Amino acid sequence: MKTKMPDLSTETYVKGVDEISVSLDVWNLKEDQDFEFIARENKILLVINGSLKCSLPGYTDEHLCSGQMIFISIGTRCLINTTEGASVICLKPGLILRHCNLSVLNQPELPENKLTILKFTPIISAYVESLKWFLNMNFKDHTLYICIKTRELFYLMSICYTHGERSLFFRNLASRDKDFSDFIYQNYRKVKSVNELASLSCYSRSGFEKRFRKTFGVPASHWITLRKAADIYHEIRRSRKSIKQICFDHGFSSLSHFHKFCKSKFGLPPGYIRKQTQIDQDVIKKVKKVTKKGKNV
Repeated sequence: MKTKMPDLSTETYVKGVDEISVSLDVWNLKEDQDFEFIARENKILLVINGSLKCSLPGYTDEHLCSGQMIFISIGTRCLINTTEGASVICLKPGLILRHCNLSVLNQPELPENKLTILKFTPIISAYVESLKWFLNMNFKDHTLYICIKTRELFYLMSICYTHGERSLFFRNLASRDKDFSDFIYQNYRKVKSVNELASLSCYSRSGFEKRFRKTFGVPASHWITLRKAADIYHEIRRSRKSIKQICFDHGFSSLSHFHKFCKSKFGLPPGYIRKQTQIDQDVIKKVKKVTKKGKNV
């Protein structure tokens, strides 16, 4: 079977929010299109138009249509086939998922015979419409909005679906190695290389890489690079440190090297990211001021 990548004619992507790899994409899939991928992040796919077939390990040709969503865990190989074309919102929640959904993973025995597909409730449908409006606006910097909307989805799911439905939906997360992942989150900032992190965990390099890939679904070097990029992005936007201080705190040899890194990871130089943050804050202040004035009239 010939494999094609999706036609992502409308794509909004954020690398580095409060947590790693939070993003929101739209996949506009053509008729009779097949594509295969290994999920490098956890994904929630919300079908907003058309229909498709999705094959995951243990599940073949599961049919999804408009108004339905599925969860694909990190490291999962997925094959998607469309017969009539489809539009899909792909939400990558990053570590926000880890913070919001630990409580739904405590159901010990979950049936394995069918992929869990959730149907949109009226509230979820309204939520999806708000995402579509946002995507049509083509904002340049939307970090805060994506974080808010991701948390909003988890909150809405908690009131729209039962505990059992959510446990089944996110059940693949239950198999992740929590102790090992907690160790990684607590220590990756303390080291300068994967070898140092492997040594700190008392593993050989090969043993560490094997367990890391099993837990996170990606090579350790790739994950650490993206995670540290997320930390840099956060500091540029939220801290009061100078760009120069952030540059040298993260071990860059020069400002020019730091600028190139930011351009490659975020698409923008650090100064522009900080300037845009200030513009966003000024807009929020103006909106609050107008709203307060309106209430007092």
